[in-house]
Amino acid sequence: MTGADMEKTQVLDLPDIETSYVDVLFVTDQENVPDPILRELCGENLIWDKMTVDEFLADDEAWREFGTVVLDSSQIGADQHEELWRRLKRLEQANVAAILLNDHISFPFDRFKLATILRTASLEEMVGRIEANLAYNRSMGVNGVPTRPTPAATSPGNDLTEQLKMAGHVQRNFLPKRLPNLKNVRWASLFEPADWVSGDIYDVARLDEQHIGFYIADAVGHSIPAALLTMFLKQAIKMRETTGNDYRIFGPLEVMKNLNTAMSDQNLAGCLFATCCYGLLNVRTLQLTFARAGHPYPVLIRKGAEPVQLENRGGLLGVFEHTEFEQQTVQLAAGDKVFLYSDGCEPLVGKGAEDGGFLFTPDFNSLAALPIEEMLGQFHEMVRKHDVPAAEVDDVTAVGFEIL
Repeated sequence: MTGADMEKTQVLDLPDIETSYVDVLFVTDQENVPDPILRELCGENLIWDKMTVDEFLADDEAWREFGTVVLDSSQIGADQHEELWRRLKRLEQANVAAILLNDHISFPFDRFKLATILRTASLEEMVGRIEANLAYNRSMGVNGVPTRPTPAATSPGNDLTEQLKMAGHVQRNFLPKRLPNLKNVRWASLFEPADWVSGDIYDVARLDEQHIGFYIADAVGHSIPAALLTMFLKQAIKMRETTGNDYRIFGPLEVMKNLNTAMSDQNLAGCLFATCCYGLLNVRTLQLTFARAGHPYPVLIRKGAEPVQLENRGGLLGVFEHTEFEQQTVQLAAGDKVFLYSDGCEPLVGKGAEDGGFLFTPDFNSLAALPIEEMLGQFHEMVRKHDVPAAEVDDVTAVGFEIL
């Protein structure tokens, strides 16, 4: 299948997501990957993702968590060859075989043992090559240690694991694919499930020319029950309503009350409840209005000042039908940052003090002056390096923005 085929074939949108393991990574500057290929992969319960060529060549960690890489060589410039060879060599060190579509580069076969070129290929040949590469990767793993079972050796327990991985992939499709960055507002986010599926969900949405709505919701517990509740929360959180040619944006207090009513009306069995923090940012006046329901307080970070919590009252969602919530408004200015997080972040953010205040950790304080994208990136590194007992591992989600 050539690059031209990839442009002409019916396609499925491929979301910009992160996942802990991706079976097939497509490296191409084309917007989509052909529908037939994706359908075949889906039928085999394989997880895929996509990167542009520049993203692939710039990502030092990209090779670590892929089963195989399919790269459109027609997108590679002559000045990128050496960097590509270096990336492919790192892939081979991790027992990841690459498939290069089209022969637009002078490929040095003598330097590689696993990489192959497909000048033209049928769908069956493409999928067959992918499956062969995955079988090799699963059998060898990193440093010769097998990582995942081959389909033929999959037991019922492992089949459940595969289904959970696919469920996690589906769940990530409900996350925003792009953040609404503007000239005066920059956004960043972090989503790190404790398991294949998460009890956290977040969204950031441009509601009109003047308003952006955003939230983090956290369903109690982990794994499948919590993940199912996040799907309900995603559909139940209404930021605006449209009637004919008119629309109305809901204020945070109304969002929270409506969500609590929706959960209460379900008469959910067991201890199914959730926390949430919802904010509405006016990008012209720079006023932030927010309400919360049992969720960690949002954090306001101002230049030259210590971070502070934005406190207000609000009980858990889905516990009592007539829970009270508060709505507050904060005037922001250039240089301000706002940081929302789920309770899985709390050990890294800070803890309550004996005098009733809140003590931010030194590590979190050290990030406060960074631009929001770098701040969330460094916070993500803190999460990954944080040593947590297995019984205490929690979903980690954060959303932040900065006024420029």
